[in-house]
This record gives sequence, C-alpha cells and structure tokens, in this order.
Amino acid sequence: MKFRHVLLGAGLVMGASLPASAHDFWLSPAKYQISPAATVAVQFKVGHNDSAEDWNLRWDKVVALRNYTPDGVADLSASIIQKSDLLPGAAKTQSLEAGTYVIGLESYHSVSELSAEPFNNYVEEEGLTAIHDYRQQKGLTGTAGTELYSRKAKTIIQVGDKLTKNAVHPVGHTLEIIPESHPYDLGEKAALPVKVLFRGRPLEGALIKSSALKGANHKAQSVKTDSDGKATVSFDEKGPVKLSVVWGEPLSGNPRADFETYFSSLTFSVNN
Repeated sequence: MKFRHVLLGAGLVMGASLPASAHDFWLSPAKYQISPAATVAVQFKVGHNDSAEDWNLRWDKVVALRNYTPDGVADLSASIIQKSDLLPGAAKTQSLEAGTYVIGLESYHSVSELSAEPFNNYVEEEGLTAIHDYRQQKGLTGTAGTELYSRKAKTIIQVGDKLTKNAVHPVGHTLEIIPESHPYDLGEKAALPVKVLFRGRPLEGALIKSSALKGANHKAQSVKTDSDGKATVSFDEKGPVKLSVVWGEPLSGNPRADFETYFSSLTFSVNN
C-alpha cells in the first residue's frame, strides 16, 4: 500500500513513497526510568512496532520539541541531531533531577493520498467516524482520499522515586492522550484511565490502540472513549507500551487535501 507524501513545513516540498503504516509514530527514550541527575536520549520511530524504522528527523519537520518538567517547560530543539547515513536522528534532555518528565513533539503538516479502497479501509481501522460519515453522505467512497496530517507524540520518563503531577496534565497538543492517574503508579491491577482531548475538549468515540513496544509482551487492545473522552487501558505485562489515537475532519476549500488528520501517541513503561 503506497501513498504520496509531501512535507509542507518550512516551505520545503518533496515527494516520496512510503507505506501507509508509516503514519504510526512515537517517541522512544533510551530509558523510561532513570536515576536522578542524568540525561536521556530520545529517538523518533515510525512504522509498526515489530518493524519500526527511524523517522527522517530534520529541524524543518519539527514545530516544537519540549520537555514538560515538574517546574516548567524546557525547549529541546537545540538538542536535535538530524538523521543521516551514520546517525538515526535523536534529541537529548538536559540533566534531569528527581521527578516526572513529559517530552512532547509536534510536527509540521504533510499530505498523503490513498486510492479509494485503501483509504476506506484505513478510515475504518482507525475509527475516523467524521471522515467516514462525510464520504458516505457525499458519495465519495469510490474516490481517492487526500489528507493533510500532522503528528503529536509524548513520552513519559520517570526519574527516581518522586512522582510529580505534570504527568497527568495536558501539554496543549491539538490531539492528546492524557493519563488520569500517574502511569508509574498503576497499582496491582495495572489499569490506566486516560482522557483524549481534541482542540482542548473531550473527544467522544476516539479509538485508542494499545500495543507493546520492544522488550515487552503486552496484549494489543483497542478501546473507545466515552462521552467525556475517557477510557481505561489495562496491562498484563511489564515494559514499554504505546497508546495511539487518530482523528480527522473534512476540510473546506483547501487545495491540498480533503481532510485534516492528527496522529497522537503516548509512550511509557509499565513497572508493576
């Protein structure tokens, strides 16, 4: 399955052919739990969990890369090392003292186009009800789908034993998964209540997917948010996990695309 990929950030336009699974995107810290007064390198992954590749990290693809600390917000843009033939692309935090840290990335928009059947399948699989209903109502299910999309990703790093409240606060991403209890203090049942916000408001009917990352064996699961944008995800193993959600809406009068779509992910490690 292929689609046309165009980068719009910083005025740069380039064509490429990538698998549709490349929409999956997450932040992968070298360690999710560390001792105080240490730095953490963060890599940027794209694809499926079992066949992840390094994202083509460049400064002109990044709107913002920030560290939401217990005491405020730190800009990590200057730490970006672009992807090259020799390096995978990464960023690095400042020295972190005890507490919880949320690293958040926002990308510039890109454009993708899929022919009718692959696009319909993608809309169904990701639970994009607004796009599905629009295409049904307008009789567009037999036509290709073009979307303007961007990526929003967070990872939560725990330093020492001090759990801080910033882990459960929104950072302001357009589409965002927010833990409602601290992910490094889940208790014996290892159940995490979460909320999905879209443009700052609870999003009903969003499909949250949970899957294990490298080094873990969590069972894959999917849950839909209720009218308050809430859902609960349970974990049966230890180790790193990724939560992801996609949402999109029809665009009006945009020459580049028919829909605008946001991809959001949250990674952390279950330590119970």
